[in-house]
Amino acid sequence: MHRTIVSFILRCRLENVMAAGFSAALALFFLGERAQHSFPLNIHDIAFIMLPAGILAVKCLLGILFSPKEDTDAGIGSFLADFFRPLLEIFRDWFPFLVLSACYFALYTNLIIRVNPHTADALLARVDAALLGGHQPSFLMEPMINPWLTDFFSLIYFSYILSLPVVALYFYVKKEKKVFRRIMMGYLMLMLMGITSYLIFPAAGPEAFFASQYSRDLQGHAISHGVSFIIQSGRVAYDCFPSLHVGISLLVAIYLRDYRRKLFLPALGYVTLMCLATLYLRYHYLADLLGAFVFVPAAYWLNDFLLAHWPGEKVSPAAATLTQPGSPSMGN
Repeated sequence: MHRTIVSFILRCRLENVMAAGFSAALALFFLGERAQHSFPLNIHDIAFIMLPAGILAVKCLLGILFSPKEDTDAGIGSFLADFFRPLLEIFRDWFPFLVLSACYFALYTNLIIRVNPHTADALLARVDAALLGGHQPSFLMEPMINPWLTDFFSLIYFSYILSLPVVALYFYVKKEKKVFRRIMMGYLMLMLMGITSYLIFPAAGPEAFFASQYSRDLQGHAISHGVSFIIQSGRVAYDCFPSLHVGISLLVAIYLRDYRRKLFLPALGYVTLMCLATLYLRYHYLADLLGAFVFVPAAYWLNDFLLAHWPGEKVSPAAATLTQPGSPSMGN
């Protein structure tokens, strides 16, 4: 029985295992902690925890409904299956993006703080002070505060929401599906590593930790106010170490180095702006940025390793899946 279950798991696509495994791990973690700490676990908490497994269930259901049938007789069922099958393929291809979004929002109710109220803000602030001779980056940048600069950095910070899928969409539209899959799975791997770190080191960030010590507000125009409202509405409150804004931007730059080398330097420029934006807007500590530069190479390597060796992956990305970086077919 045990071997049968293991064999079934190994035959599944890697992102399916990640989706089910992440929800199961969260559920076990919080249920285990609940036995030691008294706090209410309501239906909203359960719903958010099960988000990754929920979209996996939807994927499986759609796959059953619109999979090829042996009976080829014409009929409404056959028509619907033929109509929705291309949409199902798109859903399957973009499933890793849906999973990484669901995994992030699984923490939306901040259950981690209810079971682990000891945040890592003080530790991260001490690391920054040690690196900067007793200073904090956000305080050092206070003399720079300007409404137009606040607007600019707010747009840079917000652009992360678009930059994450845009690069993948580019390769998808270009029909470089194997490259697309490697990039998409890299996103997912880094996201899961980052979320695991958030569970271990929950931190609210300098804006909240040093709220009473700042001498100047981040005044901006309507642009930054609107962007800030959107960010705060959809942001998990304790998601600092590492900075996934910087991490995802750096991961994109590395993949562009592999496949679109001419865009590598502009991508590094974008990473630099993202680093400055996270510090200026007081969302992250310097330690969070340095953490991203450690997490990204690890996620990059681990993603390729699993894609090359996971039994559920039909083709190794290190062999037939990916054209070697720098080759003409990769657009260099």
